[in-house]
Amino acid sequence: MNKSRGRKNIFWIEAYCIVPSGPDRGRRVKLTPVQREIVRKIYDTPDEPRPDIDDPLAAYLALLHVCGPEALQKEFKPDASTDLFTVWNATGPDLRAVLKRHGAYVVCPELGTQYPSAA
Repeated sequence: MNKSRGRKNIFWIEAYCIVPSGPDRGRRVKLTPVQREIVRKIYDTPDEPRPDIDDPLAAYLALLHVCGPEALQKEFKPDASTDLFTVWNATGPDLRAVLKRHGAYVVCPELGTQYPSAA
């Protein structure tokens, strides 16, 4: 079965991101059904109105666009804004191996991408 763009992104988030805070801090992410639906709406129907995105989902989407499958896709970025520390705390061990904190940014040197994006 072919995976949609949204399903691929859900898989990536759950494989590479960790819970940034709370009692499950440091555990692999398991998106809620509501979060999964939001990701599918964002990536499978990009022309429809975008749902509001709260932490920590915003942090996972930020990482998806810094070093995940959406990193080099320039035409589309979700309206997801969160603080640098939440993004950094959501990086699992595999992501920490390729990401760096540089001042007020989380940077992927290999791809030349960063969060927050350069204005």
